[in-house]
Amino acid sequence: MLATTHSIVSAFIVKESPSPAIALPLILVSHYLLDFVPHWDTGTGLTKGLKTKKKVFFDTLIDLAIGFALIFVFFQKGKKFSPLLWGGVFLGILPDLLEFPALFLNFRPFPIKILEKFHNKIHHKAHLPWGLVAQIVIIFFIIFFVSHQN
Repeated sequence: MLATTHSIVSAFIVKESPSPAIALPLILVSHYLLDFVPHWDTGTGLTKGLKTKKKVFFDTLIDLAIGFALIFVFFQKGKKFSPLLWGGVFLGILPDLLEFPALFLNFRPFPIKILEKFHNKIHHKAHLPWGLVAQIVIIFFIIFFVSHQN
């Protein structure tokens, strides 16, 4: 999943949950549930040598920028800064961030190696354009819902 999708879903969970005690574990669970959905992301092709680390790195920065901009516009703009919102967004992309040492530095100490194995088992990749369809639907649904609330 793109960081944008994980971020939007995480922000939505924070916004709709009655407490952080519910929101934060739900955000972590949602990350892995979303990764069950066949998807494309900026790292697709890296391990097979179809993309360079440099390309993946810059594509990921663009993905993060888009996600953060959407979070700001639809969840933060005009409101007091919310550490819970932004902490939830960070938590939602954390499992992917934890793969950075393994993918970019070939560094897999415990517990990163265990997390990487688990993440790879549940990850379902799909090629473009179909790997984006479910993500676009999820993002548009959440943005539509949030923009039409009181």
